[in-house]
Amino acid sequence: MNKNKKIAIITSCVVAALLLIYTLFGFYGVPYILKNVVPNKLKEMNVSLSLNEVKFNPYTFELNVTKPELNTTSPLFSGEQIDVKLKPFLIFKKLIAVDILRLEKPDIRISRDKNASLNLAPFLSDSNNTSEEKSSLNFALNTAKIVKGSFGYSDENLTHPFNVKFNDINYEISGINTELNSIGKHSFDSNSSLAQKIDWQGGVDISPLRIYGVLKINEFSIKPVAISFIDDQSLQIKNMIIDTKLDYELAADKNATSIKLKDSFLTLKALEAVLENQNMKFSELSIPNIVFDATISDKRDLKLNLDTIALKEPSFEGGVSLNTKELNLSGLALHANIDENSSLSLNTALNSAYISAVSLGQGGLKIANLKDMNASEFNASIHGGAILAGVKNIIASSLDANIGKNGTASVANITINAPKFTQDTNASFLDIVGVTAQNIGAKAKNKEFASIQDIDVKNINLNLAKTALNIENIDINRPKFTSDLTNKGLSVINDLALVSQSDKNSKQASESGFKFSVKNSSINAADIGINHIFEGQKIAHKFDNLNIKAQNISLEPKSQITAQIDMKSSQKLNLSCDAKVILEPLSVDANVKLADTNLPHFFAYAKSYLDANLKSGALNFEANLKYQKDLSLKGKASVQNIALDDGNRQKVLAFKSIDVAKISLLKNNLNLEQVTLNSPFIKAHLNKQREFNLSKLVIKKDEKEVKPQAKTAKSGDGFDFAVKDFSIKNAEVDFSDASLFMPFATTITKVNGKLSDIDKRHPCAGEFEGIVGKNGFSKIATKLFVYEPKQNTQIKLDFKDIDLTDITPYSGQFAGYKIAKGKLNLNLNYDVKDSKLNGSNFVNFDSLTLGEKVESKDAVNLPLSLAISILSDQNNQINIDLPVEGDLNDPDFKYGGVIWAAVKKLFADITLAPFRFLGAALGINSEKLSTIDFLPNDSELISSESAKIPDFIKLTTAKPKMKLSITPSYSDIDELAIKNKRLDNKINLIITQDKKDYMGALASLVPNEKSQDEKVLREAALKNIEFNEQNLIELANQRAQTIKNALKAAGLAEDRIVVKEPAKTDAKQNTYVSVPMGVAN
Repeated sequence: MNKNKKIAIITSCVVAALLLIYTLFGFYGVPYILKNVVPNKLKEMNVSLSLNEVKFNPYTFELNVTKPELNTTSPLFSGEQIDVKLKPFLIFKKLIAVDILRLEKPDIRISRDKNASLNLAPFLSDSNNTSEEKSSLNFALNTAKIVKGSFGYSDENLTHPFNVKFNDINYEISGINTELNSIGKHSFDSNSSLAQKIDWQGGVDISPLRIYGVLKINEFSIKPVAISFIDDQSLQIKNMIIDTKLDYELAADKNATSIKLKDSFLTLKALEAVLENQNMKFSELSIPNIVFDATISDKRDLKLNLDTIALKEPSFEGGVSLNTKELNLSGLALHANIDENSSLSLNTALNSAYISAVSLGQGGLKIANLKDMNASEFNASIHGGAILAGVKNIIASSLDANIGKNGTASVANITINAPKFTQDTNASFLDIVGVTAQNIGAKAKNKEFASIQDIDVKNINLNLAKTALNIENIDINRPKFTSDLTNKGLSVINDLALVSQSDKNSKQASESGFKFSVKNSSINAADIGINHIFEGQKIAHKFDNLNIKAQNISLEPKSQITAQIDMKSSQKLNLSCDAKVILEPLSVDANVKLADTNLPHFFAYAKSYLDANLKSGALNFEANLKYQKDLSLKGKASVQNIALDDGNRQKVLAFKSIDVAKISLLKNNLNLEQVTLNSPFIKAHLNKQREFNLSKLVIKKDEKEVKPQAKTAKSGDGFDFAVKDFSIKNAEVDFSDASLFMPFATTITKVNGKLSDIDKRHPCAGEFEGIVGKNGFSKIATKLFVYEPKQNTQIKLDFKDIDLTDITPYSGQFAGYKIAKGKLNLNLNYDVKDSKLNGSNFVNFDSLTLGEKVESKDAVNLPLSLAISILSDQNNQINIDLPVEGDLNDPDFKYGGVIWAAVKKLFADITLAPFRFLGAALGINSEKLSTIDFLPNDSELISSESAKIPDFIKLTTAKPKMKLSITPSYSDIDELAIKNKRLDNKINLIITQDKKDYMGALASLVPNEKSQDEKVLREAALKNIEFNEQNLIELANQRAQTIKNALKAAGLAEDRIVVKEPAKTDAKQNTYVSVPMGVAN
């Protein structure tokens, strides 16, 4: 065997031995080391490793491990199988290469305990031992896969422990090569307790750097993360689900870095969060198409395009609540650029914005609701320090809001045209071409009280830097307002339950220096309805067809505001006014014209105080009004066609017109000149109680109902009133007086006269004349101090040749007789000095003759015929002089009382004791002629009463027109006498039939009475005697007939005897029943 052959055999044996050793080591040694040596080594690190089966093929360099488990303080890693295939020979190229790495069902669990210790801490290198020497080896991984893996992380060191688990992880990465600067491509998908599905496809290129891929996350729940990792108590995220897709790319080189997103979307669902005690919710926020492109270098350029941003059902609940159905933004484009000098240029555009079903509330109460709002074509730009933003228009529909506690306001549509905001280094402005609001309404307690057809505001400019608002034009069209007005104010205000902050707001506005101006404004066709609840009645006022225009409205103190008011109301009230106003110091100059042809409408205010009705009336007033420290007025006025009826619809007051030629008011001085009352009419009537009909127009209030009035200044204090000349032309007075001893009624016509100097400084003198009836003359002259009438007053009234036949209708009405003939003359003189009244009333009737009697319910009950026959003198004249005197300061003094006392004394003698009055005149003792007396239960004349019959015959003979009256009468003693007589009849009947004695018969009538006393027994028996009041009436009539028969027998005609209705009278001396005798009218 040659040497070479030996070497070859030895070499072959060595190679075979080495190959055998390599083979044995590969197939058996490597698995042994991995299963036994490595675990023992790891035990020194408090780490346990177990491997079920390990296979290694030293020829293919494939490693297979099954059921690996790695535990530290807790399970860290386990799996079904690990497969690794290496490329060992590339190590000679300084490249560690793994061809295949495959993990099947790996389960990785990382945890941190309460002491903040991680279960993988043994594998973390000590930072102090870290070598900074750079390795010369490169690494390459051709393919790595994780199949159906899982990953879990738990953290007990947090306030709220956190746990998350990812399942069904499938991950593949390929093409990693540090030598080629390639990190390769990867794909990842999984589901977890946080997300239903996570899918990640992408790659990384090292040189140049490029990171790209698509990340998809489905149903990612933020709640567990938020609970564990957000410790800020002011923010709590209770729930939110994220769906997203990000198609991203990041590229960087030495010149610039770019970031791009395309075909991406983001969806947030079911948000429930609390921020600063404000609950926030929405069902979904969707951004379906996101395109983002940013380049960062010396300059920064950013572009963002979002097709749509859709927010559904967002709500904010806290002190204030805000809820909407949806918010949509479409066509958002943003382009921002920052140059090398850090100067920003930004352009933003939004095609449209839409929000619907907005609800704003506070404390559980609704504040406002909005059906929807649209904004279109929004554009904004920032260049340097300049900002420009604008919107084509904003349209809101169906806005309603609460007013106070019980009111609501609504607006059908609001349109804001072309709002634009501009700002530069010097100023900032908000300009709006126009704002229109349509169909505005307001309700209180579900009842509409206000509405506006539309409001149109044009050319609005707000200077934010100077807090100045300027408006070119405001038009308010067809506003309407309706409310009740009570003594508590407008009922609408009370119904709304408003909380007034006007003083506070006014103060804040004043302190802020806010400026405001409106060049032109108008209120067109306004309709204001006020129902005034006054003294229990509702008085409706209508101020419609009202137009108001104003120019140069401003808060600038010295600017002049001009205004025009024009109204022609349906209630016939016309008003026009031109005014100029300066706010500070306050100055007003206004020309006012007022015409009202429906004064009866306002008379309703007098209904609670006057029992009257104003049938017609009109007012015209013109004046120039000025105010500058003090109020002054100059003008004229006229009231026409006044007609006033009393409560019985009788006209009591009327006049054609009262004209005031000149009115002047300066400070506290009011002066009227040339006041003329044309064709006035007054119906004046005094009843027999001297109640004046005009006074009865005033409704008397219960003292309890009358509220105490504040003390007023004495006449003349603080205010001076004067009338220069007052004239009456063609006046008429319809006068009647039933308070005299004979009623008086007449008319006074063609009254003309004049009063002068009605003021505090001069005595007022006046004189009036007129015609009474057809030809009678009347004159009144007076001189007095108007403000002190008790000081010195003189009044004289004369009535001459008043033909009484002319006033027969009045005499018939009030006296019950027509007047056949006669005339009346009156002279009344009154003089008051220092409150002392001295006066005379001389009354003369000439040839007064009564005519036929007239039936009248208003006729006074006076014996006029008898009075005339007694009072007339030999010349057929009746003269009555009634002097009057008294102290006007005496609270008990009454003029009518003094006059009436004298008249009553005159007629008392005639009406109350006519027989005594006539007996004295005829020499007859007639004191006992007032009655004729009868015995009880008897109708026969006794001797003393029969003697009175001849005296009655003497009186009636002397006064042939006089009639006697008899009043049939009965008394209680008649009833007792009748019952006693009937009782005695019963007793006598029992005595006769039953043969009983008197006491026995009496006792049998009252068997239940135990007493044996006769008086007691009779009283008890009388109670059982039947009795009818008709018996007394018949007795009274029998007595009257007895008297009548006696008078007739004595020669008095039957037609001169009047028998009245029976009446009950008191017994005289408990023995007689008196029948009253009198004189019949």
